[in-house]
Amino acid sequence: MRIAYLSIGGHIHTERWLRYFVEEGHDVHLLTVQPAPIEGVTIHDIRTGIAFKPLHYAVALRKTRRILARIEPDLLHTHFLTGYGYWGAFAHFHPFIMTVWGDDVYTTPHESFLKGQLARMVLRRADLITGDSRDILQHVVAMGGDADKCRLVQWGVDLDRFSPDAPTTMREKLGIPADSPLVISIRSFTQAYYNIDVIVRSIPAVLSKHPETHFIIAGNEGDDSELRRLAGELGVGPNVHFAGKIPHQELPAYLVASDVFLSVPSVDATPVSLLEAMACATAVVISDLASGMEWVTHEENGLVVEAGNRMQLEDAILRLINAPEMRVRFGRIGVEKVKKGADHRAHMARMEKLCLELIHEGREGRGAR
Repeated sequence: MRIAYLSIGGHIHTERWLRYFVEEGHDVHLLTVQPAPIEGVTIHDIRTGIAFKPLHYAVALRKTRRILARIEPDLLHTHFLTGYGYWGAFAHFHPFIMTVWGDDVYTTPHESFLKGQLARMVLRRADLITGDSRDILQHVVAMGGDADKCRLVQWGVDLDRFSPDAPTTMREKLGIPADSPLVISIRSFTQAYYNIDVIVRSIPAVLSKHPETHFIIAGNEGDDSELRRLAGELGVGPNVHFAGKIPHQELPAYLVASDVFLSVPSVDATPVSLLEAMACATAVVISDLASGMEWVTHEENGLVVEAGNRMQLEDAILRLINAPEMRVRFGRIGVEKVKKGADHRAHMARMEKLCLELIHEGREGRGAR
């Protein structure tokens, strides 16, 4: 099948999703305002260079329609409800699949009446809607999405690469002693709601009890300069390693080397990095968001803290540092949960089946007319 995607270029989520379909022999096209090469994918640049947003959206939509008319895909699959979702809906192309990501459901549609109406319009026009948690799909339905069109599809984890047995030399590379507790955060620096500053502010309390502890602060997007400055002001710089954007192929080595993984945002769907950490048997601390708690039960396979609560975060980190047997237990259960429910290839195969069914239904419908 020939699939046209509207999505964020240069993003690991987009790349992994599209690569699966390329590897399965499909003809894959990406229409994007953030063009970046993906092997086997034909990239279509729909940038306009127009600063005035309404005009930018209108001109990009015209480019989108022209490209779709030229390549004649079997279906249009749009990722991200706001922005790309608008182009997908106004393109009036069917079958039309909508995949939601996170703040495009939880945050942006609630910023204004217009954004809310546009998001609802996109959901109404979609032939199929996918999301990575029951919670985000419940929010989609609450916004007017048809529950019968909603499907749970995970981004998933590459279980061949993310496992407790993944080789690692990260401690040696970063100069961290083998017996020092190591805590890692891998979340974007672009939004305050990821609460990376809360993590950095928790470090002095942890070091006061365990001065040998080291932290890795990494993120696949944004600028960490303010966080570096904050670490310097707090006097914890020597124990904090700012790793920037870790190449995805190197990520298992970081996770396997770490004792504790932190994901404590105030807004989020299912963090793929959380599932990848669990697959590597790294003990996890998460915030009390519904999507994350579909994977982590407090005291059973991780610790759950109130989003933004620094004292709870400090206590959770210290508990795990002080209890290696708890870390092992959490890690073992986490690996089994991810193997059972978050295999990347299994979820992409399910997505492929959904696409083929939708195309078949569309052809049958046109034949009936």
